[in-house]
Amino acid sequence: MAVWYVSCLLICINITIIFGYENILRVSVNMLHITSINFKNYKTFKQFSVTFTEFNILVGPNNAGKSTIIGALKILAEGLRKARSRKPVLISGPTKNQVLGYEIDLNEVPVATENVFHNYDDESPAIVRYRLSNNSHLQIFFPSQGTCYMICECPSKIIRSPKDFKENFYLDIGFVPILGPVEHKEPLYQEEAARLALLTKRNILGRFWLSGVVSNADLYY
Repeated sequence: MAVWYVSCLLICINITIIFGYENILRVSVNMLHITSINFKNYKTFKQFSVTFTEFNILVGPNNAGKSTIIGALKILAEGLRKARSRKPVLISGPTKNQVLGYEIDLNEVPVATENVFHNYDDESPAIVRYRLSNNSHLQIFFPSQGTCYMICECPSKIIRSPKDFKENFYLDIGFVPILGPVEHKEPLYQEEAARLALLTKRNILGRFWLSGVVSNADLYY
């Protein structure tokens, strides 16, 4: 009997719900959310866009690009972390123009970034552009292998400090590890299981919330 493995992501990107150890929920309705992502010359995608609504399900066979989308969000999450604590510096943008931006340390991102260029074409940068619900944009790009930057495009303000960034890009991305295979009689996992799962490679595909809640599961048919 053939066994098919399909990955399924459920994405709710309108509000943020954070589950604490005591199962307390904190809801924020003012947080921005990502409305679309555009990929150019990035890994699986030569040119591809995905649009998000309030609730989204991402389903596809192996090598369809699901992990590529998740990985791009993980890189963005690292860029957000840096922008909240560091001032931007002058960098050479995707079109060689001088812009304010942030260098992202790829060693801090649990994503394979050895081959970020589509079909190994490094003649032009690999670019991922995120549109937010307030019509501003965040963009990560790879001018060369192993080098990654993030730039902010805010129509109302030039971002010059962490304070500016926090005020104009109220966005968060979180990840929760997969704790084990999904089965009909899956047991309830305890805190220790969650801690151990965070230390495994399997959490790379993890579950995440994107200004909302996202859960990831392997379904078996």
